[in-house]
Amino acid sequence: MDKLRALEYFNRAVDLGSFAAAARACHVSTAAVTQLIGGLERELGATLFRRSPRGLVLTAEGERYHETAHAVMQALAEAEQRLAPRGATPRGTITVGFRQQLGQLYITPQLARFLARYPDIELVFKPVTSIGELEPRMIDVAVLIGWPARSDYVVRILGETQLFVCAAPEYWQRAGTPRHPEDLHMHHCMVLRSSGGTLLDQWSFAKGSEQCTIDVRARVFSDEGGMLVGAALGGAGVVRASDIVLTPHLDSGRLVRVLTDWTALEAPLVYATYPSRHRRSPVVRAFVQFLEEVFAGKAEGTSLRRAYPAIRPPEWFGKTQGRQSAYAARHKRRQ
Repeated sequence: MDKLRALEYFNRAVDLGSFAAAARACHVSTAAVTQLIGGLERELGATLFRRSPRGLVLTAEGERYHETAHAVMQALAEAEQRLAPRGATPRGTITVGFRQQLGQLYITPQLARFLARYPDIELVFKPVTSIGELEPRMIDVAVLIGWPARSDYVVRILGETQLFVCAAPEYWQRAGTPRHPEDLHMHHCMVLRSSGGTLLDQWSFAKGSEQCTIDVRARVFSDEGGMLVGAALGGAGVVRASDIVLTPHLDSGRLVRVLTDWTALEAPLVYATYPSRHRRSPVVRAFVQFLEEVFAGKAEGTSLRRAYPAIRPPEWFGKTQGRQSAYAARHKRRQ
């Protein structure tokens, strides 16, 4: 049996979700893919896939085998690329993870230029929200929002977001418009849970030399900022979210920003990250360079990146699984 070809078909089937899609990508028949993967299962003495209404699903044995198969093919592709003549075009497959809205607004609209520049690179996109998902999901490089937390990963800062406080026009008409951050005590706020598990119910602001931190009153919580924005669009309350998700709704007038003379502090970074073993991968380097161009504004229509200092994570980052306000209270008592 051609083991390398079997690994290629297997990895393709995992990435694309069916034998037929894998066959089309490899320019062979579905029967050829089915036969070779079947031979691989017989040789291993294990079932790698089970069928579900949504397509192929890896078994527990398949998950473990895919981890090795992906690493083997990635290492082989990188070795071949390093031995290629100087100046050769990078080639291979790269799996990229990012939040859906981040990808839709900033990355995929500029993808045509990357594909034109690197005709021998294939891309697989997967949703991802935290750095802990990279290894289990076989992601080669991810674009994340927050603060880098793993020293064993390479990090490239792409930009800094801005945090806006806003709600639907009908909510402001009903509840009144805050003129000072302290006024938020009188409003129904909706709170995001960070990727580390912290409920961000403390909102900090600055205006000139004045700073204040508000423990907001919240009844709605979510791990996904888009969910809170959807609730705000329906008039459920006030949301503090990044410009990445808010800009289209602010432009349309469906959400109205308040406290515009204040700067909302602790705005997270956008960064690319990948395992250090991919440091020498030409394919990874090529895609990270593309990301830097996009977020630097070199690609048409992108405006996220701004001048920013080196930003350290907030005090609470990585230290609490509960409410941010509770952590702050405990920290204050210890001082």
